[in-house]
Amino acid sequence: MRGRTIGLYGDTGSGKTTQGGAYAKEKLIKEGKRTRYVAGDLGGYGSIASMERAGFLDVVSFDETAAKDPWSWVNDQTSGKSLAEDIGLIIFDSATSISEAILNVITKTPGNVGQQKTQRFTVASGLVVGANNESHYGIVQSFMLDQIWRSTWLAAKGIDVLWTFSLDRSEKADASLVVGPKLAGHALTPQIPKWFQYFFRTVSVPVLGQPARHLLFLQEQPDLNGTGTSFGNPRYPLDAETELPAVLEPASLVEALSLIEQGQEEADRRLRKEMSV
Repeated sequence: MRGRTIGLYGDTGSGKTTQGGAYAKEKLIKEGKRTRYVAGDLGGYGSIASMERAGFLDVVSFDETAAKDPWSWVNDQTSGKSLAEDIGLIIFDSATSISEAILNVITKTPGNVGQQKTQRFTVASGLVVGANNESHYGIVQSFMLDQIWRSTWLAAKGIDVLWTFSLDRSEKADASLVVGPKLAGHALTPQIPKWFQYFFRTVSVPVLGQPARHLLFLQEQPDLNGTGTSFGNPRYPLDAETELPAVLEPASLVEALSLIEQGQEEADRRLRKEMSV
């Protein structure tokens, strides 16, 4: 059975890592499968660290070796290097952080990367300081697209693949605001949702004197402040009998996937009935 490819994006603190952890528990409970967690965010994964201690979260950390060569580090993970047989889910958290790490390494790479001259200089202590140019962003975008596509080969082997992204706000050509996933600049924001089978947004809404509200947007929606459009793509079947909610509150990736699976089963039953007439 083919695995799912899922994209999840949102602001820092909106619950992306927590949703990935809930999905990891679901894989263990229902299928007896462990999860590999590719930790690209320097902020850590404290909200789900207990799962690592429990033994069903296999963490690959962004360490000193990865910081020197993030290109090879992420390529090893998307290729399934040293992947145990009992892994049923791989979480890449996050594509945004990985792309930023690569951009940072480029500024310190000897010589020029790309067609444009790199702005780089060495301070008195020997520290190399540099800045990225437009060519660098194009190279990293292309590389990350290749890595995300490469990870879908793991889905062909029956492994679910989840990538997270930070949130980006940018403008379309007509100057309308777009709210979407961030990856090495703004250029790919509208295209990224098409790379995944399912794509959702997590949102945290502060409430005075109460716990924050956590929402999961399942479909394209107006942004909360009404000034733009928020991307989402559940690929929900048109022939499903049950209407898919636009938003889940409280947020639950597990429930979202369950609802989509239910809709697919309804569409299958309807088609079988039509074909039997």
